[in-house]
Amino acid sequence: MAIFDRIKKIFSKNAPEVAKVAGAIGADVAHETAEVVEEVKKVVAAAAKDAEKKVTAAAKTAEKKVTAATKKADAAVTKAVKTADKAATTATKTASKAVQTGAKVVASRTAAAAAKPAAAKKPAAAKAPAAKKPAAAKPAAAKPAAAAKPAAAKAPAAKKPAAPKADA
Repeated sequence: MAIFDRIKKIFSKNAPEVAKVAGAIGADVAHETAEVVEEVKKVVAAAAKDAEKKVTAAAKTAEKKVTAATKKADAAVTKAVKTADKAATTATKTASKAVQTGAKVVASRTAAAAAKPAAAKKPAAAKAPAAKKPAAAKPAAAKPAAAAKPAAAKAPAAKKPAAPKADA
């Protein structure tokens, strides 16, 4: 155990020196650690600034792209609306023309229908000449009947003279 006693004496004798050296080493480590922490803070701050710049740049780029896309979409929508408006206007004009044409046809048919009774009244006077024509046709038909009657009358007359000739 003598060895342990001797170590204790040496340690006790050197303990204040060891404590001083350990304190100095601890202070140096603390100082170095503080310096490292400061360096890390600087690096982190620089990295944060760079990251912030990159994020800001990315946000601006994204904003520009979104703005450009919005403008393109707005232009496309505006163009589509104008095209649809033109198509609707054209369709409306076409439908209007069709309605007008239909109205003209209906009006002309109505006028023709209205003119027919008026024409029927007027041609009543006109029908008289038309009636005369069929009447003329009827006398022509009557003429053959009349012609047949004189022929029949002539036939008996022919018979009569023939008969007296036969008597004579």
